[in-house]
Amino acid sequence: MRAHRCVLIAVLITLASGSGGAQNSKSPGRVAFTGGAGAMYGNLMGGDFSGSKAALGFDANAGVVLGRWQLGLGYDRTNHGRDDTDGDYIVSNVYVEPRLLLASAAHHWTPYAELRMGRAMASYEGVLGITDKATGYVAGLGAGVFWPLLGRVQADAAAHYDRLSHDYGTGGYSAAEKGGRGSLRVGVRYGVSR
Repeated sequence: MRAHRCVLIAVLITLASGSGGAQNSKSPGRVAFTGGAGAMYGNLMGGDFSGSKAALGFDANAGVVLGRWQLGLGYDRTNHGRDDTDGDYIVSNVYVEPRLLLASAAHHWTPYAELRMGRAMASYEGVLGITDKATGYVAGLGAGVFWPLLGRVQADAAAHYDRLSHDYGTGGYSAAEKGGRGSLRVGVRYGVSR
């Protein structure tokens, strides 16, 4: 619970500090299209995720930027070890991710705050060799920063905290597997403006 409050406070402070204006592009009225991919490292925690191990994974996203806002769609996936499974415990999410781009004293750096909402999926091979699959929701907050590398290519780094729910067909939300996931992502972002 303390981690939830810390993430929420950090995002609110970041939002408040960026209210004076954001550096997005030299032409704020233009629409920009972006795409990116990166490596992520995540750890399932709390709730029903005990016995899970931290894991590497990947994240890919695409979005439209207009002014201070970027609306994106994304997909991420991590393969976790878990005490009660024979194979990997695979967690993946398809999500919508609005980002608020914030002002920066160093004009080459663009910090952002984000909200993530979408569909969560999980699967694992049980002890009898049967693959169990689940669907549910993902909802979380994050903060990140991107900075120029070469031309339109930028580095993009972020930290997230998400709440996950996985229903294995056991009767809905009340019986679903629930918990949290903390993750870090480092990748590249490519933007094309028109």
